[in-house]
Amino acid sequence: MAPPPSDGKKKNIEDAEWYHGFRPRRDAVRLITKPGEFLVRATDTGPSTDIVISAMDDNRKMVNITLKIDTEGKWFIGQSSSANALKTPHKFPTIVDLVEHYRAKGLSRTLKLTQMIIRPTWMIKHENVIYEQKDKLGSGNFCTVYKGKYTPKDGKTMDVAVKISLVAQAAVDLEADEAKESRMAMMREAQIMSYYTHENIIQFYGVACDHQPLLVLMEFCAGGDLLTHLLKHGKNTDEKEKMVYLYEASRGMNFLHKKQCVHRDLAARNCLISNQGQIKIADFGLSKVIDSSDSKKEDDGSGKNKNASNAQVPVRWMAPETLRKDAQGGPAYSRASDIWAFGVMTYEVFSNGIKPWPEDPVKYVATQIRKGNMPKLPDSTPSKIVGLVSQMWAMDPNKRPPMRHIAKEFITMLKDSTSSSSGSTYDPKEMTLNKINGVSRTAFFDHTSTIEFDSNSTVETDSFDKVEKSGGPKPRRTQGSKGGKRGSSLRESKNSVDK
Repeated sequence: MAPPPSDGKKKNIEDAEWYHGFRPRRDAVRLITKPGEFLVRATDTGPSTDIVISAMDDNRKMVNITLKIDTEGKWFIGQSSSANALKTPHKFPTIVDLVEHYRAKGLSRTLKLTQMIIRPTWMIKHENVIYEQKDKLGSGNFCTVYKGKYTPKDGKTMDVAVKISLVAQAAVDLEADEAKESRMAMMREAQIMSYYTHENIIQFYGVACDHQPLLVLMEFCAGGDLLTHLLKHGKNTDEKEKMVYLYEASRGMNFLHKKQCVHRDLAARNCLISNQGQIKIADFGLSKVIDSSDSKKEDDGSGKNKNASNAQVPVRWMAPETLRKDAQGGPAYSRASDIWAFGVMTYEVFSNGIKPWPEDPVKYVATQIRKGNMPKLPDSTPSKIVGLVSQMWAMDPNKRPPMRHIAKEFITMLKDSTSSSSGSTYDPKEMTLNKINGVSRTAFFDHTSTIEFDSNSTVETDSFDKVEKSGGPKPRRTQGSKGGKRGSSLRESKNSVDK
């Protein structure tokens, strides 16, 4: 699919502060909260791309106006989602000219464009990203990930992982719908990622969504995923090194839980290994941030989110309560279900990447989980960790330990096993992480580490989303007729499958 129609070099729509590219309509609905506020976005309708002005009129009604282009390349106001009587349409050489005209004159007596929603800094330009087909890292149904290069405004080029949405070429409605949903899912994942900065969480750099294909830029992790490493090197990995993996993963998850984020797909395959050999929580495609409205309708005080009826989560990592439908008709995901999944990931780590019930059908696995008949951990698992996992697999979600407690247990075990008084030393060069091409871990474990993570963790003030009453960042407002406000929106959701 081609990019949205160009306005030429002098007045390119992609340079306009009010242009938000392929931002979902639901984001516009959440961002535009006052009469006169507006943004311009792109949307695809089959093989073509439409440009839409989204605004709120004086009656506080959302209006979406599709722009049209005539045979001479002139732009004008087309179809409106409102009964608003629009002014007799003028024609303009560019979309920028059209928008600026109606900002000055208004679209109708009750519909004015007085305050733009300014595109945020995480919206980046396609031209600042390069990648080659030979550098493919992986692919899914409607997306592919490449190693690429990104040059931000400071001019310092960096290696990145570039997730690219694939564009459906066939004029098949189902394929087009699936491709569109895939792009929306990518945007949702980026929304979650953009909200957090922590050394044990994959770093998000931005989204290029001005035209197709959409690009999501993330930190490039040379070590690949933890599961692959365990399958290849797990048998030669010391139990202390495995505890480091789990400690760092618990540290990242503790941060997410403190920020009201439920991951919902925690597993070894979704933990990445950075160039420095750190474990990073990744793959936020199914994650959910609990905002104020969720808290009133769906949160029982423990971070429970029940609005997840369509989530595609592999059964082997699901908690018992998530395999039963609740009053809302969906599984009850929560921080406690993440804790259960962390127990399964601990099993993966000490089984060298082998998942529970590897040869059994999904139906059998689900039955065992519902009954609480979890598999015995490998004999090589330290007894303290066996006891800790038994707590994570408590049938009552309220009896599972919080992630903070789990992180504290791992840091205590690591300090005890590597302290000078224990007589045990560990050369970081012996870590199997250093067998991975492109990875260099120079320290085994920092004895000064604590679980008070706030000093190394920040919530981005220019986050992809605003969660207005949950402690999240607030959008910045600029006053004046030429001003605007910054902000964004957050919602998502996807049924049980097996991996």
